[in-house]
Amino acid sequence: MHDDLLERRLTRPAALRVAAVGAAGIALGGRPAWAAGSDAAAVESAARMFLASLSAADRGRATFPFDGAERTRWHWTVPSSVPRNGLPLGAMSTTQRRLGLDLLRVSSSPGGYRKAVDIMALQGVLQRMSTGLGDFDADRYYVSVFGTPGARVWGWRFEGHHLSRHFTIVGDQLVVEPFFLGAWPTRAGSAYRTVVKGERTMPREEDAAREIVLSLDRALRRRVVFSSESLTDHLTQNAVRVRPLESVGVLVGELPSTAQRRVLEIVRTYLANHPTQVARTALARVERAGLARTRFGWAGSTRPGVPQYYRLQGPTFVLEFDNSRNSGTHIHSVWRDFERDFGRHLL
Repeated sequence: MHDDLLERRLTRPAALRVAAVGAAGIALGGRPAWAAGSDAAAVESAARMFLASLSAADRGRATFPFDGAERTRWHWTVPSSVPRNGLPLGAMSTTQRRLGLDLLRVSSSPGGYRKAVDIMALQGVLQRMSTGLGDFDADRYYVSVFGTPGARVWGWRFEGHHLSRHFTIVGDQLVVEPFFLGAWPTRAGSAYRTVVKGERTMPREEDAAREIVLSLDRALRRRVVFSSESLTDHLTQNAVRVRPLESVGVLVGELPSTAQRRVLEIVRTYLANHPTQVARTALARVERAGLARTRFGWAGSTRPGVPQYYRLQGPTFVLEFDNSRNSGTHIHSVWRDFERDFGRHLL
C-alpha cells in the first residue's frame, strides 16, 4: 500500500546516480544538493511536522522520554519475535506516512534513504517466497521519537526487520551510530515496490570484501581467513555498548594497495548512507585513528551463495557483515562505534 510514498518515481538508474553522487561527496569533500538540508535543524523540522500530524493517542505511541530504557532497546529481527514500540507505518494516514518517511529521508543521504526503502520492500518479496515463515510486512516499520525535537538533546529511531537506524541530536550535532542494515534475499526473486526482480540491495557491501580475499596470495589469504566456517551471525548482537572484539585477520596496512582501496570502498559504502557532512565527519574519524590500523578478517567460503562473514575493526569502530543464513542469501550487518553509539560521547 502507498507505493507512491516509497519513491516509485525514482528509477533504478536515477537511484544509482544518486548513490554515486553521495559516495563521491564523501570521497571528494563535496556536498550533494539533495543532502544540503540534511543536518540537525532539518531533522528537527521534519520531526516537528511528523509529530504535529498525529492525534494525541498516536503521539503517545510514537514518543518516549529521552533518558528512558526504550531509546537503547533495539533489534533487527521480525516484530513478532521482538515486539517494537513506536508508531508503525501501517497505522499512519497517507499524510502521516509521508511525513514519517520524510523524517527518514532528511536523516539519511539520498542513497541511504533508497537503501532503507529497498530493505523494507524486500519484505514483500519474502511474502512471495516459500520461507516457512509468514511475518514479513513492509508496513511494520516503526517511528519512535525520544524527548522533544528542538530541545538540546533528543533523538529518534526508525526500525523493523533488517533495518535499525538511530539518530541522536545534541545541539547542532547529528549522531547516526549504531546502524544496522540487512537483506533477505540478497537477490530479489520478484519485484515489489521499489525493488525490481533480480535486484541486489547490498551488492558492494558483499562483493568488495570477497574481492579482497580472492585477490590475495596464498600466504596472506591464510592469515586473513581466520575460520573456514562462517560465524553464523554478528557477534555484537544488540548490545547497548560494545567493546573491541577479538583481533582477527590482518592489518589493512599489510594488504596490497588494491585490497586497501577495497577496504576504503567498504567503509565509504556504509558511511554513504548518512547525510554527507555526517559521513565526512565519520570518515575523518576513521582516518584519524588510522585506516592502516584497522583489521580485516574473513570466515567461511569465498563462493557466492555459500555462508560467509567478515569483520572490519579499527581503533574506533567495528563493522560486522554476516551472510550465513539461508545458504548465504541472508545478510546481517552492523556498524558500531566504541564511543559514539547513541551519542554517548556528547551526553
